[in-house]
Amino acid sequence: MQRDGHHTTAAGLITKTVLLACTALAAITLAPHATAKPGDNQDTTTRSAQPLKKAPPTKVKAYKSSSEETEAERSRRLYRECKGMNNAGACKGYTRK
Repeated sequence: MQRDGHHTTAAGLITKTVLLACTALAAITLAPHATAKPGDNQDTTTRSAQPLKKAPPTKVKAYKSSSEETEAERSRRLYRECKGMNNAGACKGYTRK
């Protein structure tokens, strides 16, 4: 492919434009991160003298599905299904009574 200094193809022009746009976008996006120090806060007007206190963690209660089996039902099922099987995996402890 031979090019003259003044003539470029449309595909070449589009490729150069896309490459330039990607480079500019990367430079704009990464510029604040490249100049900031890890401990610096960018917004100094909202920085207070006292560090903010963390809220205590909240406890989340797990609700059982109405179709879920109870522990007693699961234990009976495992004793029934694991008779004569290896004492390993899900059957660990359920092979004998």
